[in-house]
Amino acid sequence: MKKLSVLLGLAAVALIASGCESAFPPPAVTDEALEIRDLYNLVFAVAAVVFVLVQGLIIWSVIRYRRKPGDSTLPVQTHGNLALEIVWTVIPLIVVIALFFASARVLNIVDARQPENVAVKIEVVGYQWQWKFAYPAEKIEIFGAATAYPEMVVPINERIEITLVAQDVNHGFYIPQFLFQRDMVPGKTNYFEFTPNKLGTFTGQCSAFCGLLHHQMGFTVRVVTRAEYDAWIEETRPKEEPAAAGPMTGVVAQP
Repeated sequence: MKKLSVLLGLAAVALIASGCESAFPPPAVTDEALEIRDLYNLVFAVAAVVFVLVQGLIIWSVIRYRRKPGDSTLPVQTHGNLALEIVWTVIPLIVVIALFFASARVLNIVDARQPENVAVKIEVVGYQWQWKFAYPAEKIEIFGAATAYPEMVVPINERIEITLVAQDVNHGFYIPQFLFQRDMVPGKTNYFEFTPNKLGTFTGQCSAFCGLLHHQMGFTVRVVTRAEYDAWIEETRPKEEPAAAGPMTGVVAQP
């Protein structure tokens, strides 16, 4: 019995630990995602305080004012408490207003457009059921396939502008570590900008059910140094075909 109790206790601890882990978003890998993560932590902390306070008061009230054995008398009946009602109305109102302004601040940061600071522009086209990544300035186009997801390469600590276009149906551009997703709607061009701050490869996925092969719409974003990015551009950029060298014809004019 003792071993069973220990096992049940360990199982409960493991369950709680796994639940706490899943309650938080993945690590942020962009400047904008850090702002979103901080906002999430703030909201989570406020919610935790409210939960502990409310549950604590309920438990305390149940224990403190429980009916004693043999006590059949009716307890004192209280009708309202103006001061208490004002307190529990004003405090939540202040909290909600504060969270509203905090959320609005982060939303403005995430949606901000700074064309003068953009270092790389990438056009993303979603279609059933893959992606096209285009670098217009470099004349590079990358097409995905079911067996080979496309990879977007960007330099670290530089501002990137993404243009999103849906070719056929609704799609969604989503990377978990960005803590952000943007809808792609046919006939509407969407934009967002981000600044990656961590090297590595991050997996993305279409976040809107777009048909039978929706599950195949994956992609990756690889964040590299500026030197690695420049080398990748040179390697990937289409090479110009040399002019054909055939037999010379005609008459060369004499100077």
